[in-house]
Amino acid sequence: MKTRLISAAVGIVLCVVLMIIGEMNSIVIRIAIALVTSLICGELLSAKDLHKDLKISIPCLSFGLLMPLLSGTTIKFIPLYLFAVVLFSILVAFHDKIKIDDAFFAFGGTLLLTLSMTSFAYTACNPNGHSSFWVVLTLGVPWLADSGAYFAGVFLGKHKLCPAISPKKTIEGAVGGLISGALGSLLIGLVFLLIYKDVTINFLPLVIIGLINPIVSIIGDLAFSVIKRSCGIKDYGSIMPGHGGMLDRFDSIIFCAPLVFIISSLFTVIS
Repeated sequence: MKTRLISAAVGIVLCVVLMIIGEMNSIVIRIAIALVTSLICGELLSAKDLHKDLKISIPCLSFGLLMPLLSGTTIKFIPLYLFAVVLFSILVAFHDKIKIDDAFFAFGGTLLLTLSMTSFAYTACNPNGHSSFWVVLTLGVPWLADSGAYFAGVFLGKHKLCPAISPKKTIEGAVGGLISGALGSLLIGLVFLLIYKDVTINFLPLVIIGLINPIVSIIGDLAFSVIKRSCGIKDYGSIMPGHGGMLDRFDSIIFCAPLVFIISSLFTVIS
């Protein structure tokens, strides 16, 4: 637990620094998200040793890097088109060397991760500003839910949630995560109201995010646990001691970031 808490503290400090710099120039946030996206795509490929096959890994990592970088431009869909054409052209050219299930694993996995993180980049670099708010909201709710689930599971957990997928997860932990995420969403709004006296926050969309995101964060966590088990690995990497790889931290974000993007498109959350 000590190692996990230290890694979390370091991550929080880095996020705070990123948000401070990002408030001055949002391109910094977009670059950071692009680098993280490329990294988690690489970790996913490494689960099946596909990162060693440059024919597959180079198009996937390039797509993961370019899509978030171009999220605020008029050519943002060009990398998506090129990625599909290039990867399936490679499949045609090397059909006798590349397994079809490996190709679709790489394509589908990279596509899911990249589009999710691109929605995060688009929301975080909102033309109306308040980048730090969107970064904290997108990352904070699922991470608070995950932390709440972890501690509730450690101290109260008795009934297994999905023992065949993730033996350590409990129903009590899931409930703790749902409560932590819901309260965390409201807390984030209140904190920003206290820090920025001149902002107005609509708490209705925050309630929606707080109620739904903890649920989909659990789905993301369990879904990527299924992938790990099918690939015979414990973690996607070791870059974050106590947590595993970057994807082990961001798996709960994958279905949450698009929801925040959708809500931000439907409601005026902060002004």
